[in-house]
Amino acid sequence: MSNSKKLLIAALAVIFLAGATPLAAQLAGVWAGTGEGCCSPPGTTIYPWQTWKGEIPNSQDVFSGKWWDADSNRGTFHGKIIISSVTEAYCEGIWNLDDPSGASIIGGDFKMTFYILEGTCEGTWISIWPTALPATMRGWKVEP
Repeated sequence: MSNSKKLLIAALAVIFLAGATPLAAQLAGVWAGTGEGCCSPPGTTIYPWQTWKGEIPNSQDVFSGKWWDADSNRGTFHGKIIISSVTEAYCEGIWNLDDPSGASIIGGDFKMTFYILEGTCEGTWISIWPTALPATMRGWKVEP
């Protein structure tokens, strides 16, 4: 077999191996975004998810991170990825408000859909306190 044929076969093998890598592997990494909506815990108004940043580990089974708003309110979120396909992943979880006293208070639930091929996501959140709609978030993958 000539050297050019060997080189061609080797190149094709690399292409096929790269093509066999699951697209879902692209889900893991750091995601960030913004959100809209507000809610009113007693005595204040907060804007959960106004700015957020979270991570999906290589295990691709959880999504967790932090959110903050322009009024210095902040909190965390943690969810479980319960449905995953080659092109989409779905996550449900809870978000918390970090109380100035040092306690973390469960603020409500969230749902997020990750569009893996596009590197974007969108979701909704609800609160245990009165909420002004829309209560939505959107984001994009920022790091592999």
